[in-house]
Amino acid sequence: MPRIVVPLPLADRPFAVDEARRAGLGVGRLRGADLEAPHRGVRRLVGRGSDPHDPHDPQTALLASARALLPVMLDDWRFSRVTALGLWWLPVPWRVRDGREPLHVTSTDGRGPRRPGVVTHRARSSLDVQGVTSAGAASTGPARLRLLADGLPVDDPVVAWVESGSLMTVDDLVRAGDALLGSWSEFDVARGRTVDELRRAVASARGRRGVGRVREALELVRPGVESPKETELRLLLLRAGLPEPEINVRTYDDRGRYLGRPDLRYAWCKLAVEYEGDEHRRDPWRFRTDILRRERFADAGWWTVRCTDDDLRGRRADELVARVRRRLS
Repeated sequence: MPRIVVPLPLADRPFAVDEARRAGLGVGRLRGADLEAPHRGVRRLVGRGSDPHDPHDPQTALLASARALLPVMLDDWRFSRVTALGLWWLPVPWRVRDGREPLHVTSTDGRGPRRPGVVTHRARSSLDVQGVTSAGAASTGPARLRLLADGLPVDDPVVAWVESGSLMTVDDLVRAGDALLGSWSEFDVARGRTVDELRRAVASARGRRGVGRVREALELVRPGVESPKETELRLLLLRAGLPEPEINVRTYDDRGRYLGRPDLRYAWCKLAVEYEGDEHRRDPWRFRTDILRRERFADAGWWTVRCTDDDLRGRRADELVARVRRRLS
């Protein structure tokens, strides 16, 4: 007997079992080999969506898992904590991106989803944040529930950052905090936030689990950072006892000619410290531009210390710190 075709729109998205039964699909059909159960009470066709392990693909494992839970979510549920940070495309640990971390969901009245792969939190009093509504209008006061472009209910990113204190390291929190102050996310509400907003939210979270770690991270968060690796590089230098560098400052020579914006700089001794990701060598235009910029800095009397990901840990990190320290002396 031919297999019963899953009707539209169910074939194009994850769907609740109850919804499928109303559409005429029986228990036997819902056990078909062409269907998978990403969450209890949810089905989707096998093979729909792109590779969830490709970090450059918008269909990440996290996003796919969150979308799969949506059919059985109640109106007062929203994604929160590290899950919310990841859905706002802010930097989170890889265990969150690749789906090893359970989805974190907050419920207003405590009726959270009790199912494998989901951690439920009951909403507490709102934190003091100022952000942007889903329609783009400014709002002040308690955080509202936010919606992503694809309709996923998600906590305000500043709220999610503060409430992730027990789930991330200090360095993870600094990376996410730097991103909130910068322009890393494609969502307006998760970019261009201010240090004052973060400080108010942390102050209003007194007594919450992990807030001490968030408070420590807040002291290390800086505006103007443009990538997680820049954050790691800055923290490495600071923890080695070196002076705090300026971040992505437009730099000119003595004649007023623009040289560029080094990742980190010590203007008083004309030292620039640059992180070189693999994209610098893969992109021919960027590779050539980097060389030209470095030569212009050299002509203006600047030293440039370049580093890669290998230089941010272990013995190579010690060598990098020593190299910068020599240039500062």
